[in-house]
Amino acid sequence: MSANPEKPANVVVIACNALHLGFLGPYGNAWIETPNLDRLAVEGIVFDHHFAENLTTIPTRRSWWTGRYGFADPDQGWTPLQSDERILPDILASRGVRTALISDVPYLHEVGQGFGRGFDDVSWIRGAGYDPYIPADDARAQNIRVEDEPGLTLPPHDDPDRELWLNRWSQYLRNRQALGSQQDAAHTTTARTVDAAIHWLERADQAPTADPFVLWVDLFSPHGPWDPPEPYRDQYAAITPDEFETDEEGDLAEDLLAKDAIDLENIRVLIDVPPGAVGEALSHSELLRLRRTYAGCVSLLDAQIGRLMDSLRALGRLEDTLVIFTADQGEPLGEHGLVRRFRPWLYSELVHTPLIIRLPGAEAGGSRHQAIVQTVDLLPTILDALNCPLPEEPVIHGHSLIPLVTGEITKIRDFACLGMDQEEFAIRTHRWHLVLPLEADPDDPARGVELYHKPEDRWDQNNVVEEYPDLADHLEVTLRRFAEATRTDRIDDVPPLREIARFG
Repeated sequence: MSANPEKPANVVVIACNALHLGFLGPYGNAWIETPNLDRLAVEGIVFDHHFAENLTTIPTRRSWWTGRYGFADPDQGWTPLQSDERILPDILASRGVRTALISDVPYLHEVGQGFGRGFDDVSWIRGAGYDPYIPADDARAQNIRVEDEPGLTLPPHDDPDRELWLNRWSQYLRNRQALGSQQDAAHTTTARTVDAAIHWLERADQAPTADPFVLWVDLFSPHGPWDPPEPYRDQYAAITPDEFETDEEGDLAEDLLAKDAIDLENIRVLIDVPPGAVGEALSHSELLRLRRTYAGCVSLLDAQIGRLMDSLRALGRLEDTLVIFTADQGEPLGEHGLVRRFRPWLYSELVHTPLIIRLPGAEAGGSRHQAIVQTVDLLPTILDALNCPLPEEPVIHGHSLIPLVTGEITKIRDFACLGMDQEEFAIRTHRWHLVLPLEADPDDPARGVELYHKPEDRWDQNNVVEEYPDLADHLEVTLRRFAEATRTDRIDDVPPLREIARFG
């Protein structure tokens, strides 16, 4: 786009971790309270077809900050940033834009990862998840025993990962006790991260110069462990099957609950489980209760996002700031018999993620966009909003979404390609979702190509690959060509999908 002096002066990004699309009001959920995200949707533009590019936490942030596809390159996965990788703050450093990263994501500040590099201001909020923050000899966290926590069940003694989870959960319990995160929401790392972001905004408002800024607020929530304080912990435990909306809105089905009339208030509350299969890692009834606890975590997250938005509103920043809300990934919660990212299965509960963009002054608010967009589009969108040109090197694969939200164009791509751990690729159009296993786990049954019809089959339950073999072949060829093209920066040379409409 050409330079436009009327572009907003600032950008605030609110990024979350492991946020399931089906648990959000703006995406059809009718029973979980998310009033602040609902308001953001009313004031912003909701993208209904936003997909990850390279799962999971670390690879997605590389996608966000480089604007480049990396799912087909093993060096671009869960690996540290390289010294020659040009990321968002590097690009803005010579443009007079102040950059800040405020985050409680423990993986980002691990030694050697380099994900705080280049930002003018960096604030790590410690203690989330298994963050090695509170040591075993800390006086604030003594007599910690995983065996005494009813929400945790250690794997069997012969499980090779038993010691791993014992150490992780011991660390989590020390963090929780020392920081008091179970006392009330104000002590959670989510609230403390938002506190730090609000304080940064207040200081920026009082600065003698009015330099434009990018504030990146990176929240670990609602990633597990799922251990919110009251009232969020039991907020949804008592709702009845009739109040648990399903079907048309696409919420998670609770057939087991409706059939067996399980009293979830009497089911043990699990705060964390190792990734695994339903029936092994946890029972079916525990899964249902876990979904309710997860829902409480989403409402807690929403409340904290509301505090940040209220601060922006009070400071008058919503009139000159572009706000982006998104998440790095979803969260498998039993839709395919698994909890957490036990396998690199690229189903919708993992890869279909939220994206809401609020223009300054809530221009075009309350609209929804059907364009297919991806995580690689955030960097060019931010640069466009700040009236900064794209760098010539390296090639930016993503596209600015500003022309979409202003109505200048209607689409930027016909399909989204993505992958995880170089073990599985997928391609998604408006009507189809194809999953391509590349490397099978030796302990799993063999899996072939899978195809799902959208939007009717929201959570990929009915594999129709045998009904549409020609379509599946065409999608697979396109996906493989695209993956190869990302390695040579020639993605524009990939031929378009042919005659997709004739397949319905």
